[in-house]
Amino acid sequence: MSDRPLGPLGIDPLTFSASLFGLLFLFVLYLLLPRGVRVQYFGAYPKRYAWSARTRGGRMRKKSGGEVSFKFAVLTFALTTCHLNSLLGVHSLTYCRFYFFHFRRDHGRRSLRQSLFGGSSISSARVAARPTGRAPSNPRAMAPGDNTADPNNNSRHLDFNTPSTNQEDIVVSAAMQQLRDPGVLIVAHGSRGKPKTVRLVLTENAITWRTEMRKKSVAGGNKELKLGKLHQVPLSHIMYVDIGKQTTALRRVENAAVSEALCFSLLTKEGSLDLEANSPRERDALVQCFSLVLDEVHAQNWRDIYRGPSSDMPSSFDEGDGGIGGL
Repeated sequence: MSDRPLGPLGIDPLTFSASLFGLLFLFVLYLLLPRGVRVQYFGAYPKRYAWSARTRGGRMRKKSGGEVSFKFAVLTFALTTCHLNSLLGVHSLTYCRFYFFHFRRDHGRRSLRQSLFGGSSISSARVAARPTGRAPSNPRAMAPGDNTADPNNNSRHLDFNTPSTNQEDIVVSAAMQQLRDPGVLIVAHGSRGKPKTVRLVLTENAITWRTEMRKKSVAGGNKELKLGKLHQVPLSHIMYVDIGKQTTALRRVENAAVSEALCFSLLTKEGSLDLEANSPRERDALVQCFSLVLDEVHAQNWRDIYRGPSSDMPSSFDEGDGGIGGL
């Protein structure tokens, strides 16, 4: 045992190979675990809404942690190559010097990716694909001083167009508070009929919505608020948050002019809640709110989560609201 040749760093090649095999075996066991176990006990995150549920600070910490992990992977690759070269009788010291010099010279994750694999940075493409946060002109969005649609100003639209200088937590907290009381005025789409403005309210155990319309009263010229039938879906029945126009209701020909940056869907066991926000920033804030809530709801009952194709989901807004426009 003592006469066995050692590697360039004084490591026994057999011990080093056994350690690498053990780590690989543990990693394979981790991958074979059910997804729910990894989410609950190992901190793995569902890919459907991973980017939206994390705050900006959390994503930055995750990014910096990814750089450290990638550099560690490159260092492990260099050590493994040196070890294989030593087993093959190649001048491993020259290779080790090259890899360590290359590792010290390239500090950024993007430089290492481009130099070793010849690929471009994936994170930059993701950032470019995300919405800019500027709200397009939308006739449904109320002006800050316009109270004609609601004299009591109960809609209380949030100003989602403020500069995002590390205030994402504040925006999400404000959106969560408004979701609970008094609710968010948002456009709901069904598989038939015209889109309707509904008030979406988040309660402790369910999501409720009802249409709100103002009609002229017979006695006078004042507009009278008419509330539709109250609908609700238990939070435990909501499985995922789909971002964009992924469902049949949102892909209708009538919705071709609706921007995909404004749309999202809540997929339930019975169908889908297809919604259109007033601005991309509002959409992102609401998606983060629902993602955080779903993480808490499904922390224990993750076995009940089942994912079907979004295009096959019937719209939950098709339940008639007195025959008014499919809502």
